[in-house]
Amino acid sequence: MAIIGYGKMGKIIETIAKERGHEVVTIDPIADANFKEINSDSLNGVDVAIDFTTPSVALANARACAMLGKNIVMGTTGWYDKTDEMKEITKDIGFIWSGNFSIGVNMFFKIVEEAAKVVNKIPEYDVAVFEAHHNAKKDSPSGTAKMIADKIIENVGRKDTIVTDKFDRAPEKNELHVASMRCGKIPGTHTVTFDSEADTMELTHRARNREGFALGAVLAAEFLKDKKGFFDINDLMKNIIGGN
Repeated sequence: MAIIGYGKMGKIIETIAKERGHEVVTIDPIADANFKEINSDSLNGVDVAIDFTTPSVALANARACAMLGKNIVMGTTGWYDKTDEMKEITKDIGFIWSGNFSIGVNMFFKIVEEAAKVVNKIPEYDVAVFEAHHNAKKDSPSGTAKMIADKIIENVGRKDTIVTDKFDRAPEKNELHVASMRCGKIPGTHTVTFDSEADTMELTHRARNREGFALGAVLAAEFLKDKKGFFDINDLMKNIIGGN
């Protein structure tokens, strides 16, 4: 297993992967990793590479791994406007992506999905999404917030447009507002608010540390071994908990 990006997340992934019996090499052009770049030497003997880097290099990293026939777990966010290009790059290998590999977060997605189905039947309730992260996070809104918003759009018929910018006007009834905050060392908080004149309901997932994200990435790598195709986190969750 190769870990591309040897920052805080990469180091935690390394620890968990080794605890689960995997051999690990690390790749990072700046950090004190085993290798500085992706090539045949750094990926020699590797089955799956886990990428937690930055959006600006995500496609290039995927291309380098794919050219060497290595499967990829893509934990980097912020590249989703280039999904078609990523599919073309990875068409001959196994690839799994998520805006958030935390098993707890993906349980949260299921809960939000079911709540949205209920709220869809009661038009008096509005809905919005809020997320907060540490001040070093480079993308906004988070990939997780976008995935939550997609769940709501899919299940609340009166919402069909996601707005991530600030409002200088009243929102339209069909618009779903996704708001962000960056502050301090917050590891990740996501809240879905359902609001009516009578009451407010909130669903919140608050990450306590990065271990849950790292474990999910390692489980994704184990799931992807010897597979080919373009997968997402739902495929991993089906493998873990069953269902649709």
